[in-house]
Amino acid sequence: MHVPANRFRQDGFTLIELILFIVVVGVATAGLFAAINSSTVNNVNPLLEVRALELAQAQMDEIIGKRYDDRSPNGGFPPCDSGEAGAVSCNSTDSKTDRSDLDDFDGYSTLPGGYADYSMAVTVSYETLDGRPAKLITVTVTPGNGDPVTLSAYRSNF
Repeated sequence: MHVPANRFRQDGFTLIELILFIVVVGVATAGLFAAINSSTVNNVNPLLEVRALELAQAQMDEIIGKRYDDRSPNGGFPPCDSGEAGAVSCNSTDSKTDRSDLDDFDGYSTLPGGYADYSMAVTVSYETLDGRPAKLITVTVTPGNGDPVTLSAYRSNF
């Protein structure tokens, strides 16, 4: 009786092929886990940045809602130093304690509750905008372990 040679041949993987497969899958899995870990570690940054932006915007809204100068009348008309009837001169040396006008917020850094790891800096500087006096308000909020968020706005003497 004659047995064909290919009858005893077995299909499958060799030990070398199996080891090579395990190595390739291990390297690919390590790369995947490294990417997932990096994504997880940096996942909290957008939340910190959004909170910082919300705080900066709330502070900017509060400041912009104040009078241009402590001698400016409610409603802002007539503007101080405008030369119009009834206008008074602007006062750039007020006490900065009552937070009633823009100048009072220069150097302000007090944070509301719930922002223990944050810091804030507000600056108000005198500028000229289209030949008219204006104040540049800059609010910078920095999360404890994140990038600072800065908002700037001009407020003119209207």
